Amino acid sequence: MNDTPDRTKGSKGAAQRDTTRARIREAALQIVGRDGFDAKVEDIAQLAGVSARTIFRHYESHDQLIAATVKDIYEECGLPPLVENVTGQLDEVSRTIDGLDEWIDFVALAFHTRSAEIFGAAFWDIHGPRRRDTEALAHVAVLRHQYRVRGVDHFVRLTWQKAGGVGDPPEDLVLAYALHLSAFTTQALTVDFDRTPTEIAALVADILKVITRRAVAAQRFAAPFVAGTRAAPDRPPSAHN
Repeated sequence: MNDTPDRTKGSKGAAQRDTTRARIREAALQIVGRDGFDAKVEDIAQLAGVSARTIFRHYESHDQLIAATVKDIYEECGLPPLVENVTGQLDEVSRTIDGLDEWIDFVALAFHTRSAEIFGAAFWDIHGPRRRDTEALAHVAVLRHQYRVRGVDHFVRLTWQKAGGVGDPPEDLVLAYALHLSAFTTQALTVDFDRTPTEIAALVADILKVITRRAVAAQRFAAPFVAGTRAAPDRPPSAHN
């Protein structure tokens, strides 16, 4: 008699669970993108080809399912699973792109294309005021804020260095980048002005190139006056592309 445990059944069961969870994940991305946080478990279950009871074997509650889906949305947008890895990911991509213009073009296109294609109706719930404050959804708000602030800050620092800036970038420049690399900008220009993500990215990139070069030129112009070598004139020279 063979007393060796049959590990095949266990591995098959684990594989089946992984497959089911992947189907639920893909269905949730579609339904939450369509309906936002009001997405119904029944609709997700129907699209995934499982029962609602099966979904609740993988997720404790509706809000936990929504919170997990928001994390999946961020990953679909190209963000790392852990917020603290955002800076390292940007560093890695930055090393593959030398030129300032190419760097800004790449990030603007990636950001606005993914914002338009992935967020969907969930955009308003992710970025809007909280209608209910369960622990799971409160975590979503914290996660969004951390991704946003850390990502924008580090991207501007990298861009500032590529442009020849010294030290920390000006706070106004950081805020300008936050404004133009925002899903609000994507939504406003696609919905109200019928622009494609590619058109939005090109417009945003042109604006960011101009204001970045102006900020660097202003820093270089101001440096001698800060050092006290001569009196500052009324205005700095204009910077051109």
